[in-house]
Amino acid sequence: YNSTINTVKMKKHTPTILSLFALLISISCTSDEKIMSVSQRIEQIIAESDNPPEGGTPTLESLVQSGIQNAGGSQTAYEKAIATARPAPKTLTEMQNIINNINDNVSLIDGNNTLVWFDEFNTDGAPNNSNWGYDIGAGGWGNGEDQYYTQRENNVIVEDGLLKIIARKESYEGSSYTSTRLKSQGKYSFTYGKVEVRAKLPASAGTWPAIWMLGVNFNSVGWPACGEIDIMEQKGWEKGKISSALHNLSSFGNTENFAETDVPNSTSEFHVYAMNWNAERIEFSIDGDLFYSYIPATKNSQNWPYTGPQFIILNVAMGGDLGGEIPSDFIEDKMEIDYVRVYR
Repeated sequence: YNSTINTVKMKKHTPTILSLFALLISISCTSDEKIMSVSQRIEQIIAESDNPPEGGTPTLESLVQSGIQNAGGSQTAYEKAIATARPAPKTLTEMQNIINNINDNVSLIDGNNTLVWFDEFNTDGAPNNSNWGYDIGAGGWGNGEDQYYTQRENNVIVEDGLLKIIARKESYEGSSYTSTRLKSQGKYSFTYGKVEVRAKLPASAGTWPAIWMLGVNFNSVGWPACGEIDIMEQKGWEKGKISSALHNLSSFGNTENFAETDVPNSTSEFHVYAMNWNAERIEFSIDGDLFYSYIPATKNSQNWPYTGPQFIILNVAMGGDLGGEIPSDFIEDKMEIDYVRVYR
């Protein structure tokens, strides 16, 4: 069955290494002309940045602190790329371009390629109760949301090969809207791995769809000490963008650990929203294109509670912090999910 999934439904993303071959060729063909040393060139780049690190030739960690994104992997590879660049990089933007070329915009995390848990939503009716449970109640537990979460068929159903989480305008248990929040808590959790969710998002203003994770120690240590990983969230008033974020004791609520990216057709087309996680970093991508990496320079319990298992949550909220104002003519809308897959 896993073989069928891989061949029929899963888009494979094989890392491109052409740029690395090109780099090795260019190194072998470098002329004997005198060029600025690697250390001098990096020092020059950092000196011209808005936030230079203190003292000495910077490491990759220093480059990250100065604003360079996705500067992981091999220090040697970047030093070679800088040494052979023509023209020599003189700004952080030019340095970023070099790093992007080496990375070729693919994940820097090796492994996490074996499918270990999944739901393809191929059986009509209620979601598989071996995989999913529910949060039931009103208000979103701190986010000022307007819906009451239920497990009724009106709000969650599997049909036509899709999981449908449906937000509705209706009076229910004192709330003006209903929806569903599915979770794998107590059913499945994991430490380190990759999650892929292929989904189409609701188009209506006021809806706040989310694909996210919480540490299984949530009940004992609370939030945000348990750590939260937001694979995908979308604001109720900005349907052409999505965001990914990390919440922990070092930054929570209106966290500084986040990134947004444009997905103009997120409400009309399916996209694969993914998170890849190991002991060093957490990466976020859409359709295989990496757009944000979380890599604290020094990890501690404040900024890196991501050392234990987390469970998956799928929901559509109404209103609240990111849903915003709900139009008076809203009736219903839904998030459709083709599959959820975990690789390790």
